Amino acid sequence: MKKKVFYGWIIVGTCCLVMATTMGIITNCNSLFIRPVAEELGISRQTISLMISLQSLGTMIASLFTGKIFNGRNTITVMKTAVIVMTAAYFLNSFANSILLLYVTYFINGVMLSLVTTLPISFLINNWFIDRTGYALGLASMGSGFGGAFFNSLAGHIMNSAGWRNTYRILALFILVIAVPCIFFVLKLRPEETGEKPYREQGEKETDKKQELTGYTFAQARKTPILWILYILAVIIGICLNSMYTTVSPHLQDKGYSLVFSANVLSACLLVMAGGKILIGRIFDRYGAKAGFFCACAALTAATIGMRFCTFAPALALIIAGVGFGCIFGAVVYPLTVPLVFGKKDYRAIIGPASALFSLGGIIGPLFAGKVYDITGAYDLCYTIDIIVMLLVIAVILKVLPSKDQQFS
Repeated sequence: MKKKVFYGWIIVGTCCLVMATTMGIITNCNSLFIRPVAEELGISRQTISLMISLQSLGTMIASLFTGKIFNGRNTITVMKTAVIVMTAAYFLNSFANSILLLYVTYFINGVMLSLVTTLPISFLINNWFIDRTGYALGLASMGSGFGGAFFNSLAGHIMNSAGWRNTYRILALFILVIAVPCIFFVLKLRPEETGEKPYREQGEKETDKKQELTGYTFAQARKTPILWILYILAVIIGICLNSMYTTVSPHLQDKGYSLVFSANVLSACLLVMAGGKILIGRIFDRYGAKAGFFCACAALTAATIGMRFCTFAPALALIIAGVGFGCIFGAVVYPLTVPLVFGKKDYRAIIGPASALFSLGGIIGPLFAGKVYDITGAYDLCYTIDIIVMLLVIAVILKVLPSKDQQFS
């Protein structure tokens, strides 16, 4: 008799598609719209960058209430509501005649992204997998990379021929026909709904044993210095990552590259990111939180160095590889670091503020980059500061994160 495919892997594949058509579009295509929208509406780079910051603000606010919004039973229901609102708000972008509508819709989509992507998907993966959690989360999260790669290239061509308004409309249609059915008809909250048990490498016998979640409660974790260090680093890394990543397309265009070429560079970055999430997830599984966190920080630093020297052609390869392995903190690095450092007992309560603080960095980063551009006429100084800060971050995490034999399994 043919062995039944574990439905958890179907959950992983479905989450991958959801990530591809939500975060892959709404977050990873943002930088393509900065220059054309700013030029048509007659606004500055700092003003247009605020819409991306408002998206991060929406994500931050929603993340602060994750523990109350998601109660362990309503995850799929919340995702269904959020994806409908998200699709409508993204379509409304195409009707903007002033920046105010974009500010409202981007803020709404920031909230909805938090309720559809990284946090609820990490909850689902933790429900379905006891072992190979990093690998499964990496596979699920790689959708944002594949989706971003495909939709950046597609959006670049549509925008070049049909304008940015039609680009918003066509991308919204992809969310409607792919993400919505996936969430409504395929996702399941727990293995018990399909008559299965959470995945364990030890085999079927081990899955029969009741698993008791171990680790810190949030009240205990907040008394430890490492929690506050990780929270502070979430803000700092969020600033560095978003001040670099959200300016890839306009910066390359400022340096003489075409819109289509910059879109293709972003596509290449996100294509590598899809594989990068899997590799970083495997590093977390095999070598622990310190190794995984370090690799992601080093890659983000490399990407920023590439941006600073992008007129030197080989630096483009550094950007592509660095973004691919380094711009995954919200989707992979923090969701895997928290249970390894603090256990799974109070995972939702501990990861919520981390996600919110990372989003706070996402608010500040684009504003910082836009301000530097308006003052100096370029993003170069912003990248130089980011590089120095990330080198300090690397020194801190090597000092404070536990080795694999000291972390939770």
